[in-house]
Amino acid sequence: MADKIQLAEALATSGTKYAATALQMPRTLINANIRHMNVVSGLRGKFVQGSIKETGNYKPYATTWSPSGVADIQSRTLETYHLQYESEFDPEPLFTTIYSRPLDKIPMINQSMVKEIAVAKMKTISENMNPCIWKGVRDENSTTSLANFDGFATIIAAERAAGNISLTNGNLITLGGINKYNAGVKLQLLWNKRSKEIKSADMFVEDMVFTMYDQWYRDQNFNNANTDTDGVQYYLIGTEKKCRLVSEVGMEGMGYVIVTDGKNNMMVGVDGIGTGADATGSFQLFNPGNPKVVGLFTDCWMGVQFARIDKEMLMTASYNLNDETVYATVDPETATITATTSETKTVAVVLQGYNLTSSITVTISGNGYSCNKSTILASAANAANGVTATVTFTNATAGTYAGVLRFVSATDDVDLTVNLSATVTD
Repeated sequence: MADKIQLAEALATSGTKYAATALQMPRTLINANIRHMNVVSGLRGKFVQGSIKETGNYKPYATTWSPSGVADIQSRTLETYHLQYESEFDPEPLFTTIYSRPLDKIPMINQSMVKEIAVAKMKTISENMNPCIWKGVRDENSTTSLANFDGFATIIAAERAAGNISLTNGNLITLGGINKYNAGVKLQLLWNKRSKEIKSADMFVEDMVFTMYDQWYRDQNFNNANTDTDGVQYYLIGTEKKCRLVSEVGMEGMGYVIVTDGKNNMMVGVDGIGTGADATGSFQLFNPGNPKVVGLFTDCWMGVQFARIDKEMLMTASYNLNDETVYATVDPETATITATTSETKTVAVVLQGYNLTSSITVTISGNGYSCNKSTILASAANAANGVTATVTFTNATAGTYAGVLRFVSATDDVDLTVNLSATVTD
């Protein structure tokens, strides 16, 4: 406890140093998110970002004037909103608990412990800014952090409702259910559906989606092929490290995957947080007319926006998280056998189930084929290594023989086939 007290006193040695520490707190605690974005500092109010999208084609030269190109000037408005925090607290109970004596006679707002409490409060309210970056819904009559400004997911939803983000426009797809068995495939599908104008980008995903992807990735045994140099970030496998997966604090439950060049397209407007010229907000400790309590007031400006939402710069996907999806797979999906006449050959087919609730019926068709399984229990299929079904082939006549091994559940959504092919020579 003594070390903590000394730390608090050292922190509060200079009022200027202390105020700067408190003012930097919001910027520090949202830095993990905004390091992937374009930070517009010193912004109070609105900032209009414009871009030109030219459409048209070259055509054979002619002496007559017949313009066909169209320049579409697109603009997006980044607006920062004035935010404040105010509270009051009585430091006496905490002070007497730590020091076993009352506060000193010097004014409470000059006490080291009072300043440390204020820093702790600043830390808490600053951490609450992260969810607003993604899921905030502006409501000037509310008193919650999520009501400060519209976050990126809210902006996407609004543009989707307006028809500006849609399947037709090529900047939206629906991924359906994502779980730990298909997360990698779903995210790869999203990447492949993006406009090829997006040559490299960040893929912003909430923590649960990233966790599911990580589980899928490990199950595939890629041997850290997509590990970044710092060992923390990951690149989406199969993209030659052109797509970086980003999952930061506050994304939970945002409902969209966002693919874009964050540094060029995701704008964060700030003022009153940070250092130097950016630290222009206010921070005050004062006595609000009650000698027993200390008042705390601080303010800043903040807002987010996309610079562009057309498909050449932005791709989004909606999804549902469903870790309980019933799923089954087989390995291999096709099986080939080569045999001589009167020779018996076998091939192994592994059925792996996830969350299956009923037994699997196994059937096999084709001249010369048989299988050692007719029923597979759900519990056996759901086990770590699944169930191995052995297919046996015997035929005394030379030729080529086709067959089908089928796994079907009466209640689960499972109907899998393995195509069999056997070639018999003399």
